Amino acid sequence: MTGAFDFIYPDRGALARDPVNVPLAGDPWKLVHLADYGVFDALTHVVAPAEDDAWAFGWTGGSNGSPVALRWDGWQWVSSALPGGVKGSVIDAGSSAPDDVWLHVNAKETSSALHWDGVRWTVSKEFPFTVWQIEVLDSTHVWALPSADATVAWFFDGTGWREAPLPDGVLGLAIGATAPGTLWAVGTSGKGAQTATGLFRSDGTGWTRVSFGGIFPADDGEGYLRLENLVTGGEDDVWVFGSRTERQEESGEGERPRSLPVAAHWDGRSWRAVTVPPKWRLRAAVADGRGGAHVIVWPADDDPGADIHTTSVLSLAADGSSSVSVPEVSGGRVSLNDLAAAPEKIWGVGAAYPSEVTLTASTSAVYARTITP
Repeated sequence: MTGAFDFIYPDRGALARDPVNVPLAGDPWKLVHLADYGVFDALTHVVAPAEDDAWAFGWTGGSNGSPVALRWDGWQWVSSALPGGVKGSVIDAGSSAPDDVWLHVNAKETSSALHWDGVRWTVSKEFPFTVWQIEVLDSTHVWALPSADATVAWFFDGTGWREAPLPDGVLGLAIGATAPGTLWAVGTSGKGAQTATGLFRSDGTGWTRVSFGGIFPADDGEGYLRLENLVTGGEDDVWVFGSRTERQEESGEGERPRSLPVAAHWDGRSWRAVTVPPKWRLRAAVADGRGGAHVIVWPADDDPGADIHTTSVLSLAADGSSSVSVPEVSGGRVSLNDLAAAPEKIWGVGAAYPSEVTLTASTSAVYARTITP
């Protein structure tokens, strides 16, 4: 069988610059776009404001390189020009509609918030600091979470940006909005051995700590919980992900910590712990709009024989069932960075690597998976 990298590297010499669509077997994921934009490149973020409209973002040339934007027009992926002079790494993206797409690019010590209004990209705000995450609910409710010990977020109301407080004494790790007046935040509090993470909810007037109802073991000398990610699909559809670090005895080596993945779902009434196989480590996630979620996972470091540079997608259904699928490329391996869900498909973006080439030789890749309603 002729592999995808036989098209990109026909003689294993100079790289082809033209995008290539490669129809491959390997249901349920299909490689739909493969293109090289420079010495090192990867697509890092994807958003899907509509079934026939999606955006993929990445960069080429490292942290001082140029961001890349691609748009799915319902038929193919095409390049989209970003404002000139914007340099750095794509750090996050979000959207609420085809004419309301946001992109955040970090330079060394500054960052830029870019906005697509359906016609062109413009720079909405230049910040004198880097940003960790953006959250887009609609065109008048956009948040940016700074990446350096953030005690405040920044909020865009449709006309301008202003500071928005986070819970007192909490450093924000992730935020998510489910309604104009409802914001969720994962953050840390305390110092040293007393550091703890928690989930907080704001109704627009103040923050309260969310109780999980005892579904997770309490932090103690045997282990502690660290929440790291938060995704929302609606007021009755909130997911949190993280890990629980536990001590374990190993003969001759004393106590060594073991990190286990954890997940929980809010259905509007109560929280439910969701089982994640202990062999996985969790990366980006997206709510599927049906009470479930899809999560990029890769093998734990202590999984013997596993390729920690190859990712899979763990799908968690609302009924408690789960399944794992693996995006593949003939003649290489795939590492996904982000997912986006549309009503009838999931988009996944990342990088593909030839099997015999080091991980510094990457090629941007877009995958799609059809979802049965």
